[in-house]
Amino acid sequence: MVTTQKRAGAKPITKKEPSGAGFTDVFTSSAMKGLVLLLIVAFNVVVLKNSFLLAAPSHGFSGDAQLDALLYGLAISVLMVIVLFHEERWESMFCPGAITLYLDALILILYTRWFEWLIGGWWTLWLMSGLMISLPVMGLFIMVVMLKHNATTA
Repeated sequence: MVTTQKRAGAKPITKKEPSGAGFTDVFTSSAMKGLVLLLIVAFNVVVLKNSFLLAAPSHGFSGDAQLDALLYGLAISVLMVIVLFHEERWESMFCPGAITLYLDALILILYTRWFEWLIGGWWTLWLMSGLMISLPVMGLFIMVVMLKHNATTA
């Protein structure tokens, strides 16, 4: 885009804006942020669903392990998104939002078997299933702590 300004008794000044300035609006738009959030949630659901299927017992809640795994992945992903969006104290490395990210990253690391050579396959599966069992309880506890903190500051 070219803009021209005139000063009294002088030649007009022509400014050129960078050609990539229009992309800033695209990458910071609400639609793009929503798409990125949707992709993160979808990735998280797939990882949690597959982790659940690896660690799940033969009989599930609904009788169908695939459905149970999908419900678990959706529920934990929504819980994590709620915690992350309501976090206000990111300066602390042990804030509820950071703890949520640490646990999610640890499940992803165990799922991808990066440390299986160090702790063994059985321990990897045991630790992953333990985290997946405790994650809903910890997530609800974190939400209560965050809500209580918000109620006392208001």
